[in-house]
Amino acid sequence: MLRRTLAFLALVPALLFADKPEPRVLFLGDSITFGGGWVVNMESAIRAQKGMARATIVNLGLSSETASGLSEPGHAGGAFPRPDVHERLERAVRLFRPTLAFVCYGMNDGIYMPLDRVRFDAYRNGMIRLNQALVAARCRVVFITPSLFSVDDRAKDPLGYDAVLDAYAAWLVERRADGWTVADIRPRLREQVAGARALDPKFVYARDRIHPGEQGHRFMAKAAWETVAPALKWNPHVPFAEGEKLAVLRQEMTVLRDAWLRHVGHRRPGVPAGLPLEQAEERARGLLEDYLAK
Repeated sequence: MLRRTLAFLALVPALLFADKPEPRVLFLGDSITFGGGWVVNMESAIRAQKGMARATIVNLGLSSETASGLSEPGHAGGAFPRPDVHERLERAVRLFRPTLAFVCYGMNDGIYMPLDRVRFDAYRNGMIRLNQALVAARCRVVFITPSLFSVDDRAKDPLGYDAVLDAYAAWLVERRADGWTVADIRPRLREQVAGARALDPKFVYARDRIHPGEQGHRFMAKAAWETVAPALKWNPHVPFAEGEKLAVLRQEMTVLRDAWLRHVGHRRPGVPAGLPLEQAEERARGLLEDYLAK
């Protein structure tokens, strides 16, 4: 009798949590997300949360991509139009089955032109569609506002494109009234860049005006985490991984990113061909164990 009782008690945790989905975390975005610096820093903080150490976390960012479906004439020298996340979204959701998604679009969506009603509407409609698709799949969604444009030299932004991104970010923040979770990283990013420049006048956030350097990606992650952690009831005070530990996690992220991009499929030329998914997941498991052991 005692043995049967002990056996039943051992099953209680499994019974209590049997209906809880396995945590599967997806990152969607453009080349800044694909580059992965802010993603891997966030991943290190996520894996420090209770029950998340071995969660499935995949970066499915794609360079040049938009949520608006727009592309400027002659993009990439006329080689290909900008990819549209909606072309692959259904496959990504169906194949990956995310329970939580971080979404960061906007940088490419105004196609580097002044604020325009048609382009703005395309961005808003695209983000609404994205939210609807993820929510319909029972996925919690966290939106991240776009990064800064030409913050190092305002003279190189004659069309005022950073102000376009301010407008896109403001619209996203307004969606909080509709129940959206939105991390507005732009004010905090400006503070961090100003602080870094006060310490080192030669500090550069993004040498090409768009893509942050390593420190800029860390600034993005810090700015996002300040909102994300409280919203998801996670511990906001865990430090990001550094040094060799972060380098191992970056390898794990890259292996899974490239394999999942291949598995889901997309229309963006020039993306590294990842390993077949089964091989990539096996390799990533080994890297994750190395990371957790450090």
